[in-house]
Amino acid sequence: MPDAVEQMASLESILLPEFEQYGELIAATDHPLAGLLLRGEGAGFTDRIQGLLRQWALGEEAAFVHAHLAGAFEHKRCFLKLEWCGHAAGVDRQVAIYYRRRPKLHEALKILAASTGTTVPLDDLRELGALLGKDTVHFVSAVMRPGQPLHYKLYFSQYVTPESHEQVFARLQRAIRRFAGQPAAEARWAAYHDRLSSRQLAHTLFVSLAVSEDGTDSSLKIDYPDVAPVVAAGLLDGVRLMQAEESLRHLCEAAGRTSLSYLGVRIQAEGDPVLKGYADFI
Repeated sequence: MPDAVEQMASLESILLPEFEQYGELIAATDHPLAGLLLRGEGAGFTDRIQGLLRQWALGEEAAFVHAHLAGAFEHKRCFLKLEWCGHAAGVDRQVAIYYRRRPKLHEALKILAASTGTTVPLDDLRELGALLGKDTVHFVSAVMRPGQPLHYKLYFSQYVTPESHEQVFARLQRAIRRFAGQPAAEARWAAYHDRLSSRQLAHTLFVSLAVSEDGTDSSLKIDYPDVAPVVAAGLLDGVRLMQAEESLRHLCEAAGRTSLSYLGVRIQAEGDPVLKGYADFI
């Protein structure tokens, strides 16, 4: 991602104060993608993000939505994710903002409704919360890409213990059937869920769904903690398996880790799962 390397110098004033305290590196397995994530607080951090949105020409709507979310959540516990996605025509950039304030689900939906307009299917986010047995939200997020509608996401947590493992599996299965219903994809996920989610150790999963003015995304994402690259790659086949393991292993090495902080598994209505690795280094 040479474009990303060249652009990092212009981002130092925006990123480095927080990136020196906490950072994650990001890579995907289905296409060239590099990214980073950091967290910050305060009106000053909000102002720097606003400057980045202008610098990357993401538009007035993106700036308005970010300012609205920042105000609603009192500029606290903000995560900023930057990604560079390579394709035949060049490199696309995107920004995602996450607020971890754990509001009640109805409060999160009211906050989103104040900035989304009437065509965004927020009721699907309410339905996902119900399927997962949640009335609170872990993260409220907005994803911004040049020339595309904003995507809004809610992340719901699922606390897994030896006693709750089966119940969590059943909730995830119902959610997948509702929002990414493809028998082959569900079967592949179900066969591997136990390798990604330990039955013995307590841990937390995150489940997210994206909606926009174009409708509800036909996929569901589950983020699993502490997954080894070789285990993650097992969700894929053949050449893709080997490429995924190599990519995720390099990501872990770059962060000085032996396993991923989180593995994002996107289960799609069509096609194989898409994997994204996150590796924190501070």
